[in-house]
Amino acid sequence: MEDRAASVHTAALRALDVFIKSVPKDELEPLVVPLRRSIESTGTPGSFIPGFSLPKGIAPTVPVIIAGLTTGSNEQREQAAYAIGDLVEKTEESAVKPFVVPFTGPLIRVATQAATYPPGVKVAILSALTSMLERIPAFVKPFFPQLQRTFVKSASDPSSTTVRSRAANALGELMKHQARVDPVITELITGVKNSDDAVASSLVFALAKVVWNASQNLGDKAREACIDLISDSFKASLEGRKTR
Repeated sequence: MEDRAASVHTAALRALDVFIKSVPKDELEPLVVPLRRSIESTGTPGSFIPGFSLPKGIAPTVPVIIAGLTTGSNEQREQAAYAIGDLVEKTEESAVKPFVVPFTGPLIRVATQAATYPPGVKVAILSALTSMLERIPAFVKPFFPQLQRTFVKSASDPSSTTVRSRAANALGELMKHQARVDPVITELITGVKNSDDAVASSLVFALAKVVWNASQNLGDKAREACIDLISDSFKASLEGRKTR
């Protein structure tokens, strides 16, 4: 698939398509991990893979990835999500576009059931969605409302600092493309005030990412609320020192 000769990567695509179609649908999940490893090791960073960038070039991988993401084990779900991110990074935009909905829908559905899954699955999903926002934001625009809810919720996930950090980065990336930022600022500040220290610090990090990436759309009241939060934090710290 990475060979520059059109005859070679076209033949490779046909071979992969025939192979995947020969596998019964209920036996696709075990192929997820080797598929992801193969995608990961194909091509070079920063360049597109010719075979993937053909029309429907990544189509043969879709049934395997969706099977792993929706019905696989936790490891298979995790690797399926990472495979989506790898494909987005290694495929030209026009070739990815037809598969945005088949990929994004299941990613969000699994993410909304995040309490069921371990941190590794959540991190992989957030990583894949962030890659899509970085590379093909226009194609995932219809999903922005669901992504916003998913990222804000994940930013306060009690199970893992890594999950919260990835969610903060994803939310910051999303806010680059959103005109209305103030409601998210308000929601995050409310979360900071009502959470324990560990989660609150992660929400402050998410707040910083949002402000950094979307400062041009920040309203005066939201800006003042951020300043008040910082001031109150330092006041509380100083008062704590005085009482000691």
